[in-house]
Amino acid sequence: MKKPGVIAALVLSGTMGMLLSAQEPSTVVMKSGERISAELVDMNASGFAVRVNGQDRMIPTGDVAAVEFAVGPIPADAQNRINAGQQVVVLRNGQVVEGRLSDVGGTRPLRLTVDTPSGQREFTSNDVAQIHLSRGAAGQAVATSGQAQQAPAGAMTISVPANQPWTDTGITVQRGERIQFNASGDIMVAANASSGVGGSPIQAGGRLPVANAGVGALIARVGNGPAFLIATNTAPIPMPANGRLQLGINDDHHADNTGNFTVAITRAGR
Repeated sequence: MKKPGVIAALVLSGTMGMLLSAQEPSTVVMKSGERISAELVDMNASGFAVRVNGQDRMIPTGDVAAVEFAVGPIPADAQNRINAGQQVVVLRNGQVVEGRLSDVGGTRPLRLTVDTPSGQREFTSNDVAQIHLSRGAAGQAVATSGQAQQAPAGAMTISVPANQPWTDTGITVQRGERIQFNASGDIMVAANASSGVGGSPIQAGGRLPVANAGVGALIARVGNGPAFLIATNTAPIPMPANGRLQLGINDDHHADNTGNFTVAITRAGR
């Protein structure tokens, strides 16, 4: 006969196992345009329950423009509907379903309940590419493919491919010179796993150039010096040395990556 303490431990272990199995890699696109790489766990009256960098977090539904399970552009039909104020679900086969996400449950793949004009329909997260809840803050659909932000005046804009470790910016910097970065975009760092410039907290990395940053994050180095993190930071960063500025992807294997980041670089002086 098992003691009560042992039984309680087994129940807790089983519950945690169920929660872990229910987590689904996703990108939560905020109305502000911010993209959060997270594991989607549940949806309730308070919003979306997610895990970000191993920490539980609740994101209010009213702050979310879209939830993305697969990277891709918004179909024209879907974008027209979103701009008209409708909520839509874009399936991986390209079909657009008008409806409101009303529940998230089950284990991986998650069960997604959608209220459509003809009644409730159930999908799995394997069926769904994107769920669009509302327009972005500017009144337009938020692009899940990571459209570039407007570059500051005087900025130099370059593309940083995900399938190579480093990209030469053509800019020579001086030690202590402050450089500002405004980056955007989405890349694929593994099958069905995307990353914004902040990196993916749900992809395990090996020997990353910046060990404490997510896989796929935007990084930099000067010459052959140590790599440092840029990610979503838009504050001017003092350069650690003299030399040629290079931008890269925080990954230990680049050949299977696809996509690119767009980075606007501005000299901010000393």
